[in-house]
This record gives sequence, C-alpha cells and structure tokens, in this order.
Amino acid sequence: MQTAKLFLASSNELKEDRNDFEIFLARKNEEWRDKGVAISLVHWEDFFDAVSRTRLQDEYNKAIRGCEFFVM
Repeated sequence: MQTAKLFLASSNELKEDRNDFEIFLARKNEEWRDKGVAISLVHWEDFFDAVSRTRLQDEYNKAIRGCEFFVM
C-alpha cells in the first residue's frame, strides 16, 4: 500500500469545512484501497503548543516538510 501524507491547514472558523474534507478523503481512500493507494491526513489541530520546544509554527513546518501534499 502506498500512503501519501496530506497536511490540512485552515483557520479554526473553517472546522466544519475541514470535517467535510476529512469525510471526502475517507470515502476516496475506500475507493483507492483496491488500487493500493491511500492518503493519510495530518491535522494542524493535532499539535500542542505545550509540548513544543520552539514556536508551534516550527512544529507545523516540520510536519509539512514530511508531507507530499499541503491544503490550505
């Protein structure tokens, strides 16, 4: 199975849109499973400022560099 990472970033006001995007992606992953392809979603909300040794933006940037796709 080939898995690509997608970093999904947007303001907190667009939470509902991000949720819709996540549902869309989950449905596509179901379709693509037989083809051996999947996209793993990385959410900016999963990063906690309290555990960052530097600026939180540095943690985002590191995660973004590890992704094949970026959606904002």
